[in-house]
Parts: sequence; C-alpha cells; structure tokens
Amino acid sequence: MTETSPTLRLWFMDWHGWMLDHDPLKDAPTRTPFQPGRLPGLCALVPAAFQFPCRPFMEKRVSMPRAFPEMEMQELPHNRVAFFLPRHETYLISVPFGSGLVDYYSPSQKEWETFLPLTLEMLRGLSLLVTPAALKLEDDTGEELPTPALHEQMTLRCGERNLPLFLNTDALTRIGQIMPGTSASIELTWQIDTAPTPVTVHHQTAPTPAPETL
Repeated sequence: MTETSPTLRLWFMDWHGWMLDHDPLKDAPTRTPFQPGRLPGLCALVPAAFQFPCRPFMEKRVSMPRAFPEMEMQELPHNRVAFFLPRHETYLISVPFGSGLVDYYSPSQKEWETFLPLTLEMLRGLSLLVTPAALKLEDDTGEELPTPALHEQMTLRCGERNLPLFLNTDALTRIGQIMPGTSASIELTWQIDTAPTPVTVHHQTAPTPAPETL
C-alpha cells in the first residue's frame, strides 16, 4: 500500500478583503466577498510541512476541465504570499474595479498581487469575529469591543481601530477553537512591530447563523 503525505488545504484572501473563488460558468478563478460560514469554491493543497517557494495544487469545489497554469507560491512578509507564473514571469492579481477579475498576467508583485492564506480553523475564527452576537470581545480594561467588519488591506475595522489579519493568524485559529459558552484570553497584534495586547473572547451560547460548510 502506498502511503500518502499529509496535506494542508488553504483558502486565500486578497488585498481588498475578498476571497479567491471559482466561477463554474466560466470555469475561471474569480473573487467574491467573504461570507461567514461559507467556503469559497477555490483552494490550494500543499504539503503539510511545506517550504517556500512551493507549487500549490489548485482545487475547484466544482470539478471543471480547464487546467490552472503552473504557479509558484512565494513567501511575503507577515504571513502573506504571492503566486508567480514561471512560464510567463508574471503574477496572479485580484482587481476590484467594475465587476472585478482575477488575472494571471501582472508584470510585478505589489499590493493587488498579495494574498493571505487561511486554514479552515482560521476561517472559522474569522466567521465568528464578523458575525454579530457570536462573540463578545473585552479588552484589558473590561471595555467591550464592537463587532469588527472586513476592510481593505486584509484588516478588520474594530471601532476606530484596525486589526491586520495577517498579524493575527494564530489568534484566528485560537478563536475558532473556543467552544460555545466558554471564554479564552487571546493576544491580538494591532500594528507591525508592536507588542500584542490581551483580549478576552466569550463565545456566546445564543443562536448564531448556521455555517454552510464550516
């Protein structure tokens, strides 16, 4: 019997806070708003113990015949990645203008060619964070924080403060693991090169919208 190596499944948020997805009508990658509890139709499989750069296996939830071009996932600062196409020496880009598009042929790597990998556990945590009444967040002074909303640059707007998701991937995982009716102290990092601060996260027991697939 042939042993298979463990793999990790990743979904990707673009610079604008939207998710890479798959359009089955066009059989092409697309971008859609983040929806709590919903898994986008496009993800990548990588070895569980992968190293950068690596070649991801792009997987569509709806199986379609068009193949993806060969891509190399490259490491960027603060837990982010870029997708490089060696054959064309271009990058994957997510464009917000008009109806939006995902294109393979950007000549250079800048903000719109930057993506945040998210595991299933991180998506659970993010879904809870942006769902009203799912969680109660209290800072170290006991003040309750408002329900955050997704904004550009892969950030959550929490009142007047911005929380970069790419600095808080471990926190997202931990939040997704808090059982209903229990609480945990989570450290959040609000800015690059600043120390994290503790926040108490209460997972409420009140009914919340049932996730589709999370």
